[in-house]
Amino acid sequence: MTDDLPEIRKGHPFVMYDMLKDITNGLNSTVKVSETLSIDLSNGPFYFTGNGTAYHAAIAGSQVPDNSDHSVVNVQAFELERFWKPRGTIVAFSHTGKTKSTIDAVLRHKKNNYTMGISHYQNAPLMNQTDRGILIGNGPDYSLCNTKAFFDNALFSLILSSRIRKSEFDPEILIRIMDALPQQIENRVKEIAGNLSDVRKIYVMGAGLDYVFARETAQKIREATHIFAEGTELEEFNHGCTAVMDSETLLIMADNDVVDDRVGDIVRGSRVIGTKTLVLNGNGDFTIDFPLDDDPRVNVFSNILAVYYFAYYMAVKRGINPDMLRFEDRAYREYDNIIFPPGTH
Repeated sequence: MTDDLPEIRKGHPFVMYDMLKDITNGLNSTVKVSETLSIDLSNGPFYFTGNGTAYHAAIAGSQVPDNSDHSVVNVQAFELERFWKPRGTIVAFSHTGKTKSTIDAVLRHKKNNYTMGISHYQNAPLMNQTDRGILIGNGPDYSLCNTKAFFDNALFSLILSSRIRKSEFDPEILIRIMDALPQQIENRVKEIAGNLSDVRKIYVMGAGLDYVFARETAQKIREATHIFAEGTELEEFNHGCTAVMDSETLLIMADNDVVDDRVGDIVRGSRVIGTKTLVLNGNGDFTIDFPLDDDPRVNVFSNILAVYYFAYYMAVKRGINPDMLRFEDRAYREYDNIIFPPGTH
């Protein structure tokens, strides 16, 4: 990913915007791949792994509403490599297919496990070093924020985990919702971003299946806008994070019938301090409303896409290129080369 920088653009539309608009094409291509895929489901448990956005995608797709089925285990790749002794099937997600700790986890445990690599690059190391490499999507994600790639990975994770758990899931429903969502929210998101120029800290909160929403969208906000952002569980936020809230803080929450009472408490408390709130499908200082599905797994995807657009327009309003992760600055580029030597990310 960071070996080759994206095309440098001077303003909207940035590459990230093009990738957001191409999401449903990638999802359709991923479904076509899955339809012809025969996978041995008997060699469990299945360990879904990756790093960063790829790991969040693995989680987002492999959740079940009541958490009753443990045949799929989510574990971050570095943790899997260094601390676990898995016995079953390792499913490793990496957009570029060369993320070092993901590949290291596969190689460390390949002897005692069947391994699968999920990537957007056919000849990537992960594809060649696993027992089975699977190419998904309709091509690479050319913005370093990797928004399109997230959804390809997450949908493949959801399709595979549904098969493993013998759970019904129709990907066409999700794709229709994702296709319609930008038109429903984009103008509203752009308006909200224009009213939040003074924000310096952002906390994204989610509970249940939406905890991964909080983790992933906070990462995208950091990458795209360079604003400090943290993703945390809804109730855990109230146990320590409140000490750093102020008038330059924004809280983002995903609301639904299960957590509506607690979201309301946080909104009311935030107003006493002067902290702003942005609530998806709820009542905050700022609100983004869009239709929810009966399947909470689908709503996680919708919530994440809504905040991806918010992160994008926050970057645009601040005059920041959301494609680059600050790699225009030589110091940040050198840091990345230390952490991820060329060919390892």
